This record gives sequence, structure tokens and C-alpha cells, in this order.
Amino acid sequence: MANTKYTERDRKAPPTVSIRSLRIATGRTLDDVCKSFEEIAGKPLTKGALSAIESGLRGVSDETAKCLALAYGLDEQAIEVAA
Repeated sequence: MANTKYTERDRKAPPTVSIRSLRIATGRTLDDVCKSFEEIAGKPLTKGALSAIESGLRGVSDETAKCLALAYGLDEQAIEVAA
């Protein structure tokens, strides 16, 4: 008999982690991430811009989000851009 206990539950959104929390947890500085971003994207990202993105004061394009994911060593689909 199949265990239906889990299939009967409503689906919940998966947990999310802010990129600031990810940066701090991995021991990286704003400079580290900006340098990685520039190597991947071929264009600079300033510390101020990254800080504004982390704090939610600035949005990002899909391209920037993908490059940030790669800069953190994640799959480019790991970062979901909020609408």
C-alpha cells in the first residue's frame, strides 16, 4: 500500500537563500564576487551595485542573475529573478 501522507499535502515553495547570505556563508567579499562576475560576464559589476542588489534596492536582468549564479559557482538556473 502506497504511503499517501505526503502526496496529500499542499505544495510549498522551496526555501530561498539571499545572495548576501550565500556570499557571507562562503566567506567571500564583495570584491571577490565582483571579480568573478567580471571574468564570467566580460563586464564589470561594482561593489556598490552588488551591495544594492543584495539589499533589494536594485533589480537585476536575467543575464546578470545568471552571471551572479555562475560567479557563486551555482547553476545559472539557481537564481530566480523576482517579478
